Amino acid sequence: MKNKVLELVGIALVFLFVFTMAVSAGGEKEEAPAGKGLPVVGISTGSSGTSWRNIMIDALETVGKEYKSAGKIKDYKLVNNVTNGDATEQANILRDFISQGVDIILVNPNSPDALNGVIKEAQDEGILVVAYDATVTAPDVLNVTLDHYAWMTKNVEWIASTLKKGNAIQIYGLDGHPANNDRVKATYDVLAKYPDIKLIADTTGYWDHTKAKEVTTQIIGGGQQIDAAIGQDGMSYGILSAFLDAGKLPKVMFGDPGTAFFKEWKKLRDQGADFKACAQPNPPGIGGTAFRMALRLYNGREFKSEVLDGRTYFYKVGMFITDENWEEGWELLKDKPDDYLLSEIMPENQVEALFK
Repeated sequence: MKNKVLELVGIALVFLFVFTMAVSAGGEKEEAPAGKGLPVVGISTGSSGTSWRNIMIDALETVGKEYKSAGKIKDYKLVNNVTNGDATEQANILRDFISQGVDIILVNPNSPDALNGVIKEAQDEGILVVAYDATVTAPDVLNVTLDHYAWMTKNVEWIASTLKKGNAIQIYGLDGHPANNDRVKATYDVLAKYPDIKLIADTTGYWDHTKAKEVTTQIIGGGQQIDAAIGQDGMSYGILSAFLDAGKLPKVMFGDPGTAFFKEWKKLRDQGADFKACAQPNPPGIGGTAFRMALRLYNGREFKSEVLDGRTYFYKVGMFITDENWEEGWELLKDKPDDYLLSEIMPENQVEALFK
């Protein structure tokens, strides 16, 4: 009788173990569907060499190394344009990825539509294509981006409502880049509501501090009164440096959410200068966030309803810094190197929560 009881207990324990393992397995999301090998990921950044781009590339590398070491991808290849912002060169990079047999292409597009042909070629080969930071018009492509129009509208609305009347200049990003296109349109739409603000100069700074400083210096040299400087992330330190070198200041401007700009902003605040600024992060880590989403799509996962706007995931930026909450930004930046910009990669668990 005793042996019979022990036998029954043993059977019960085995059953409990099998049941527990089954429940545990059911609670885990399948990462790699049966019959589908680990993917090779080809990454095209579109351009490089600026602080923002370097941080973006680092974020992509961070997620790539994380996934490779965890056995979630076979490998990744990251290729930068030689000529920054050139869509033809970028299309050739994507064709190289196709010929190399990658499974996923992540692309920061230099044009909203010039890459559509090569994207179709990739899709015809069964390659998943995901655009990040900016958007493409090609069908069946996930776009992971800020709402650049809304982002810029918030910046320019603050500048215009603070200034109300005077002369403004705009130093924008790369000509033709979809993110820049949306931002420039936002500037024009906001300023149309402020007839007493005159846009006296409107030119590219290539999303580069040095080039932005050069063109701003030329504009200042024209001798006109400049009351506001409308820039974009990655250029504002250069724009402000041009004014400081000339012994002048705009009354209001958009500022980089980065250490170098905040150090100069702090000096001006301490001096009681007639100067105000706003800063809103455009997280360079969005490439890493798109990487996380792309792997899930490759593995057959689907977004929950209402997560996407069409085929676009709009990343939410919560921080907006002015003189009123300046200390919040300074606390995050004061111990960082001068070329540091506020950034983030969406954590794995937050990305997971977006999927069924």
